[in-house]
Amino acid sequence: MRGAAIAALACALSLPAAGAPLSGAELFTRPDKGHCVACHQVPAGAGPATRSDLGPRLEGTRMRELGRARLRELIVDPTRLNPATVMPPFGRHRILDAGEIDRLVEYLYALP
Repeated sequence: MRGAAIAALACALSLPAAGAPLSGAELFTRPDKGHCVACHQVPAGAGPATRSDLGPRLEGTRMRELGRARLRELIVDPTRLNPATVMPPFGRHRILDAGEIDRLVEYLYALP
């Protein structure tokens, strides 16, 4: 019984507080959410250092050239623009909700 209580407490402490939305940077790195960092790199200081190279490097200039609407579209369902992509359709598969996608778009748009 005591072990179960400790396990429950550990799980509760590892989750964000109820009502506290995850930031775009957190969504970018969380395995249960976007986990974009598994395939993409960002500029130094904008996120964790990684050697991931399955997807393109996400540079701020390129993100702003794409624009918020296109970034959102790419996250919601990248197969619409590229049927051969290996990127999951985070919105269509409900991995991320609309608010999370918006926060992720803002994070990407603000990259250096």
